[in-house]
Amino acid sequence: MSLRAKLAKPINYVLRPMRVQLVHDGPSSDPVAHYWRPARKTIAAAQEAGLPLGAYLDKTFAKPGATPDAVRAMLKLGDLQDKCGTVCEIGAGSGRFAEEVIAALHPDRYEIYETARDWLPWLSRLPGAVIQKCDGRTLSQTPDGSVDLVHAHKIFVYIEFCITAGYLEEMARVVRPGGVVAFDIVTEECMDDETVREWVRGASFYRPIPRQWVVEFMRRRGLAILGSHFSPLPPGTTELLVFRRDSASS
Repeated sequence: MSLRAKLAKPINYVLRPMRVQLVHDGPSSDPVAHYWRPARKTIAAAQEAGLPLGAYLDKTFAKPGATPDAVRAMLKLGDLQDKCGTVCEIGAGSGRFAEEVIAALHPDRYEIYETARDWLPWLSRLPGAVIQKCDGRTLSQTPDGSVDLVHAHKIFVYIEFCITAGYLEEMARVVRPGGVVAFDIVTEECMDDETVREWVRGASFYRPIPRQWVVEFMRRRGLAILGSHFSPLPPGTTELLVFRRDSASS
């Protein structure tokens, strides 16, 4: 390992919860480096390819149609078919999931927590977008029980467990009775032998979380699991889990 790589690894360990990292021009085995891209460069690449941004990202980093497939599954499992008042998304990034959700639900208010400031001007153009102050750990600008749908995609697969657990607590806090919480993680169901071998060969930074622990953690907070959907995260998959808060919960 080069001196540069040795120095970058501990620094990126600290920076990763903020979804910021040191990079170099050579090949990288860190999946964050392959997944996350600067706004201006990514938008320009999509335009050069003649594709909408979401379609470009799916084709380049997952598989064509992965984002709309995940959103359709989330909405179906959550029985979200009509216009809703408020949606909150953690780590909206390029806005590819937000665009699909907004087109389907037409929310009055779409709250966005995003630490990558270069994407904020792009995200602010979304219908109903409310860019919230983001500390990379909480949903501090969102009141208790105020959100119809709170969701996150391709975020908890990278960040430290303690930060993910904090976000799950926050999602349970802000969702209204009868509302929906959805997020994807790498569970044991995603860990087939071939995928694990690829992780070992590539020194993967994906962070698996036990599915049953998550289900029980959310259950203790008044949220029942409705189902799940598998989405591509090369070289494997993530499991999108969808929950509903008990209508009687306060």
